[in-house]
Amino acid sequence: MYEEYPMIHYEFGQPESDFSLISDHTGTVSETEKNAWSLVVNAEYNLRGYVDVLPFFPQPDDVFHRQMHLQSFSHMHSLKDYYTSRHDTDSWLLVWTNGGRGVLEYGGSSYMSDEGDLFWIDCHEMNSYRTEGEFWEHTDIHINGTGIGLLYRTFAQKESPVLRRAQIPFFKADLKALLDACVTMDANRTLRTCHSIETMLVHLILAESEKENSASNTPRLQALIQFMHGHFREPLTMDQLSQQAGFSKYHLSREFKKLTGMPPNEYLISLRIEQAKRLLINTDFPVYKIGILSGIENEAYFSRLFHQRLQMTPAEYRKRNRPA
Repeated sequence: MYEEYPMIHYEFGQPESDFSLISDHTGTVSETEKNAWSLVVNAEYNLRGYVDVLPFFPQPDDVFHRQMHLQSFSHMHSLKDYYTSRHDTDSWLLVWTNGGRGVLEYGGSSYMSDEGDLFWIDCHEMNSYRTEGEFWEHTDIHINGTGIGLLYRTFAQKESPVLRRAQIPFFKADLKALLDACVTMDANRTLRTCHSIETMLVHLILAESEKENSASNTPRLQALIQFMHGHFREPLTMDQLSQQAGFSKYHLSREFKKLTGMPPNEYLISLRIEQAKRLLINTDFPVYKIGILSGIENEAYFSRLFHQRLQMTPAEYRKRNRPA
């Protein structure tokens, strides 16, 4: 799929070959390109095969050029004995397996990457990846910029950094959108590149979530959430919620948090606080009655919870948000 894009071709020789082909060019390239090459030059490696690299184009010095941006893009055909190892590198890396098979060593575990699979790692951490078998064809995408660390921390909560082919049918389209944004010359190129990277990463996070949430217990959790929305004013306990869902309390807490991002008790409190906010704005009921109508009968406890979440008392919230 890369034939339509301007790529620079490099051949690697025997295992002892170095980066002379690349370093010969660094005297005439920009600092941005030198920094990109440092992602590779500063790593330990054994290069076998060839690589096609997307060249760098002058970046406009606008407000987006240091947001989510591409550091380097390469399509590599790696032969047997290829490996790369690095750490303490200011970058995040996506590696998409186009053919053959590779192995990732990361976080104390080994992961196989077959054709169509992808892994996303933090290069600040120790990592290495290598060819498994006779060859490994892979696309390496180094990215950096504001917001990537936060997105990666969400992704890293998953059990594995590898996403399988069946989970990411969208990735080829996302990749094309990124390449198009990078090579199309106009004043909005850095903005489009930032948007393309963010879209790609969010899709990867959601793909993993959808895989987890496709389990057979999801319908029961959805039914429980609907029950909570209809009964949050009642004094519900974890025992009642687990019985309603048909899970143990431990299993319910774990699976509920996977689906919603918070434990059942926190979700219940959020429902009650949202109800209280609506009543404070739209009625003249006293605070104690609003607490009761929201499912929290103890006025002091209600006021404390409200203040913890909104950094203001119910009375202050009413004063600030009531229409004049």
